[in-house]
Parts: sequence; C-alpha cells; structure tokens
Amino acid sequence: MDLQAVRTTVSEIARAAGAVLMEKFEQPHEETVKKNVTDIVTEADLASEAVVIPRLSAAFPDHRIVSEEGGGAGFGKSADEAEYFWYIDPLDGTSNYASGIPFFTVSIALSDKHMNPLVGVVFDPFSNELYSAARGFGATLNDKPIQVSDFTTLSQSMLCSGFPYDSFKTPDNNIAEWKAFTVRSRGLRRFGSIALELSYVANGRLEGLWEGSVNPWDVQAGILIVREAGGRITDYANEESDAAHSGKQILASNGHIHNEMIEVLATAKNLENINKS
Repeated sequence: MDLQAVRTTVSEIARAAGAVLMEKFEQPHEETVKKNVTDIVTEADLASEAVVIPRLSAAFPDHRIVSEEGGGAGFGKSADEAEYFWYIDPLDGTSNYASGIPFFTVSIALSDKHMNPLVGVVFDPFSNELYSAARGFGATLNDKPIQVSDFTTLSQSMLCSGFPYDSFKTPDNNIAEWKAFTVRSRGLRRFGSIALELSYVANGRLEGLWEGSVNPWDVQAGILIVREAGGRITDYANEESDAAHSGKQILASNGHIHNEMIEVLATAKNLENINKS
C-alpha cells in the first residue's frame, strides 16, 4: 500500500469535512444526549461523518470503517475479515463546537488489524491547520515537517489532559493526577479535543499529555503524528500497549520528560489509593 498516496487522499477528505463544520459553526445547533448530559452529538457531527464515510468507502472498499457516531456500520469487510481499519472522529471537540469555542477537529486514521496506526490526519478547520503523518515518512503541519519540543525537564513543560464524561460519579476521575502535575510542571491546559492536543505535542506546543477513558477514534491519528514527529506514546506503565492505542490509558510526550511523567502518575495513584483505604 502506498501510504503517502493514502495520506493525500485522507487529507482531502478531512478538509472537505472541515468545510462542512465551518459552514455550520455559527448556526444554532441541534444537540442530542448520548450516555449522559455532558456527552453530546450535534447535527454537525453527523454532517461531517456523512462527508467522510462515503468517500473513504469508495476509495478503500475492502477496509473496515469505525466511526464515533456509528455511521460506518455496513461499510467494507467485517471486523473478522478486514486487514485495515479506519478510525474516524468526524468532530472531536463536540462540546467546544456546540458552545462556539473554536477548538475542534476532524480526526481520521488508518490502522492495521492490531490497531497500529499507519496514516493519521487531524484537521483544525478554524485555524486551517492540517496535521498528517504516514508511518516512516514523518509528520507535517500544512505539508511542512514538524517535531516535538526539546525541553528536557517536567518543570519546563506545558502539559494537557482531560476528564471523563462521568467524572462527577466515577472515582477514577483524573483529579489526583491533575493535582500532582500542577505542582511539577510549568502549566496545565484542558482544551477539549485530544486529537488536536496530541497534534500540539507533535508540533512542540505542548510537551506532554495524559488521559484515560477515551476511544480509538479519538487518538489513533494523533498517536501516529506524535511518533512520526519524534515523540513517545505509552500507557501509564510505560508500555506500548493496547491500552494506549485504544485510548483507555494514553501518555504522550516529547520523549525527554516521559519517565518523569510516569513517576508523577504512579505517585498520584499511590496517594489516591492511600486516601481511599
């Protein structure tokens, strides 16, 4: 497979979906609640998905499509038969979008059947910034090469994270970790689109990111972009595991501060367990 050709095709599709998001951005939105009141979908999510899926299906009919809003059902081969999978988030940052906050993306990734990303594209239509990568060919922002920052200590570093949709009722809500990193880093940010946050790690705008309880369509493209920009992706145990690739537990960094971040996460978890006992 020509991954660079795939990258070009997917970049065009992401830009087309982003154009639809921008057309609807300043209009009133129709919100539908999914799992709870903080987890929503809008008409724009579905409109973007309606651009992405037919075009991917036409270009790659033998691939399996997995999309956040479920629109890929029935396209391509079955999960058991497929060698390649598309992970699509047609609007990553729906809550931002619905509130008129201009921090949202289209995220599209091609992966093998073991969830190893091969091509990743993240498009921020508001800023007209398209991040992309193909395995072995590096990462770019609007076709210009990017790389992670060279900061070597956590105290120099700007970090990012988020909280689960059900943080008001789950004990594993990331608050202990957030508190621990607050006193060890230059600063923390919560932007609300992990696909774009991962791209910021790749571009050196952030030095690190950690988050749990997200999904493959949220992170698959960003994982590849970070790695191809020279960064590192693991789970909280410092392993390149299914947990990291699926989004259940992902730690991204410029590589230099990775071990320090692992240490802070372990310390926060230990303190949390002590407080519970």
